[in-house]
Amino acid sequence: MNRMKSLLISTFVIVLSAGLLGACSSNNSESSKDSSDKAVTINYYDWTDEQPYMTKIVSAFQEKYPNIKVNANFIPSSDYVQKMLVNLSTGGGDMDVFASQNTSNLSEYISKQVLEPLDDVAASSALSGISESINQLKNNDHIYGLPYRTSKWALFYNKDLFDKAGVTYPDSTWTWDDYEQAAKKLTSGSGQSKVYGSMSYQADNTWWRVLANIQGANNPLNADELKTFMKAVEYNYNLTYTSGAQQPFGELVGNAGADFTGRFLQGNVAMMWNGDWAVQMLNDAIAQKGTKVNYDIAPLPHWEDSEPATTGSFAVVMVNKASKKIDAAKKFAEFLASEDAAKIIADNGLLTPWTTDAVNQAYLTKLSTPANAKVLVDPIKVLSQVPMDPLFNQGLSIVKEEASLYLLQKQSIEETTKKIESRIQKEVK
Repeated sequence: MNRMKSLLISTFVIVLSAGLLGACSSNNSESSKDSSDKAVTINYYDWTDEQPYMTKIVSAFQEKYPNIKVNANFIPSSDYVQKMLVNLSTGGGDMDVFASQNTSNLSEYISKQVLEPLDDVAASSALSGISESINQLKNNDHIYGLPYRTSKWALFYNKDLFDKAGVTYPDSTWTWDDYEQAAKKLTSGSGQSKVYGSMSYQADNTWWRVLANIQGANNPLNADELKTFMKAVEYNYNLTYTSGAQQPFGELVGNAGADFTGRFLQGNVAMMWNGDWAVQMLNDAIAQKGTKVNYDIAPLPHWEDSEPATTGSFAVVMVNKASKKIDAAKKFAEFLASEDAAKIIADNGLLTPWTTDAVNQAYLTKLSTPANAKVLVDPIKVLSQVPMDPLFNQGLSIVKEEASLYLLQKQSIEETTKKIESRIQKEVK
């Protein structure tokens, strides 16, 4: 299977440059055809997780633009990325518009020159409300993907454990020093009744980098940003071994380490930083298991010398450069990133780049828990968690491997930093 996957990816690179020349020329000659009022059909590709709300968006689009029919194709999530690579390796086949779960894939597609520039769409009045988010996706002064869904991180806390320890609930004034001091006060007990003030994830989980992301560092391939990454992982290490406020990483193996919601719901952890998706995970678990956990959320703490911020990653929509229906494809991409589509997505309990009252209300209407859920839609600086760099995944993989050894106390922070720097020089190409 792995051999077949490698072969397909290699084929993608080889076939691409030869196939695109012909595709581009045909694209130019055909694109004017769909600019008329005649009916046109476009093919949209997405993964199955998005099907419930994307089906509604497609219906809303076709109602607004009755001359454009959208054939929506939903691929199983586990196969989606590979399917897109194979499609694009042969010019995209019948694919006109498609989505990506994160901007890392977007930058890879850009590097392969398979995307239609969307500068004109990005500058349209329909998307002026998310211009700041769009500009974060700029590559060499061009836009190739439009953000339609996003995520945000927040501080989750168990109110009962705070009350028991006499610790004041977190708010927007908290710094990471405040977080550490509170985590120490909230840590108590031993054995089965042990309570840790802060959640620690598995050693190979890189969620610790959120503390770097909110300082504007998201790419460890840049030397200055790598320093901020190392500061973040060192904070996490000290929170565990110096302050004793997190469960040691060596104990977090297998499912026991992966089940962070279980540890939080069991009352073994007082605080954790996590994404908006954890709200749904906790609420579903509480509803299904009848667990009574009195939890709430607050903005992420900030560093002493930094302004409050959170981080997130965009899902983006793109247009295949080889599409023969460019105008109609762009029209659908614009609609998918519009406020009308955002209301539909928000109504399904997901965040979007839009922060209008209508979209925020759609998100909050069905969310009765936690009480302070509006933290997730309150105005705050949102910094991208994933850079526009096709080599990012290679760099992060190295950081993940070496930082994991550090968190397991198998090498020092100095050794870890040197190894990461050396491996990036040798291995990232």
